[in-house]
Amino acid sequence: KTSMQSYFRPMMEHVIVLALLIGAYLFSGLRRLGAVGIFTLELSSVFLQLLQVSIYAPENSWWRKPEVVLFVHRALTVPTFVYCRLIVLPFVLWRSALFESQEWLEQIAKVFSPGWAEKLYTMFNGS
Repeated sequence: KTSMQSYFRPMMEHVIVLALLIGAYLFSGLRRLGAVGIFTLELSSVFLQLLQVSIYAPENSWWRKPEVVLFVHRALTVPTFVYCRLIVLPFVLWRSALFESQEWLEQIAKVFSPGWAEKLYTMFNGS
């Protein structure tokens, strides 16, 4: 890693995970969703890290072989990333948080101030 830009993405992932943890703690009705969300993000991160390890492995390492890198990329990283971050996160977790966990609105109003829950709900749902 030679530039600060190569450290930015992993750092932002950790910031997002921490925000999810804090949100799951504050809104106890979302603890289950927070745990599933963190698991989903971290599961895809494991294969991203494995791909990075295989790409930057030493020249004569087994991990650096083109067929190993291709397998890790095509069979592990891309399917896991697409499933976890583009299917589970928006269509399972966000949907459940917005439509199935109604008590979170009451908890937001208790933690912040009255009216915040409706504004947040409107921001994500558009109505």
